[in-house]
Amino acid sequence: MTKKFNNSAELDSFIKGVEEESKTKFITYSVDRHYNDKDWEPLPVNRVYWQWAGGSGMPAIEFTGIPFMFVGMKKLVCHQGKDLALAQKQRYAAEKAKKMMVDCSLGSHRSLRQDTKKVGCPAAISISKIATFPEFKVMENREWSKKTTSKMLRAALERDPVVWETRYAVSHQSEHAGHATGCSLPKRRRARKTDLRRTCVKLTEQIMEKIYITEDQHTLKELSQKLTTLLKDLTPQTRNEDGMPLHLQAKRVRVSSDVPVTTPSPQRSI
Repeated sequence: MTKKFNNSAELDSFIKGVEEESKTKFITYSVDRHYNDKDWEPLPVNRVYWQWAGGSGMPAIEFTGIPFMFVGMKKLVCHQGKDLALAQKQRYAAEKAKKMMVDCSLGSHRSLRQDTKKVGCPAAISISKIATFPEFKVMENREWSKKTTSKMLRAALERDPVVWETRYAVSHQSEHAGHATGCSLPKRRRARKTDLRRTCVKLTEQIMEKIYITEDQHTLKELSQKLTTLLKDLTPQTRNEDGMPLHLQAKRVRVSSDVPVTTPSPQRSI
């Protein structure tokens, strides 16, 4: 569905609202050279339109009785859409590949693969900037009336300045794909955080089990130093979603008879 805006301020407000709602950004994919031309003026050689069926992703413009001319077109796409710098990245990768061959001959085995972060999201905003001529409005959608009025408009442009107004016709492909949008983003972040915490707890439990069966004093001393340093680094961050400290319930571990059996006190997760 085509939306219409009377000025650039209304258009900018619409784009900003779309970005805030979807928690994404739209970047310029293509723009005609006259779109941002502040000195553009209608000329008699410009084609006069009464309606536009759309095409090439541009918005359709229905008949309103007011003739118009196209000033320029602009297309915005989701920042997670098509990779606009793919050719440049391919050239960069080719240069790196040549360097990698030299590095490999010298014993270097670094990975130089450069994957794009783009996911090909199809969301887009297409904009047609038009000049309308309300003084030449026709009442009926008849070919004879439109043809006659178009000639009158071009003749007027040859003689004297004609009053015209800038308008914007916009179509919006709102379906994002391949990445999180809106309220789904915090939920996925919480899920990833929960999975990471479970992994940390599992690894901590395995470390505790190893501690109670380790006899080498040097190993225990070295591990104690590392854990002390790690604990100091993590102390300000060990809070759950509700602001409460995280604790790990220690397990009772079966040990050999010559090692005192103790029940470790609860340890802070790492």
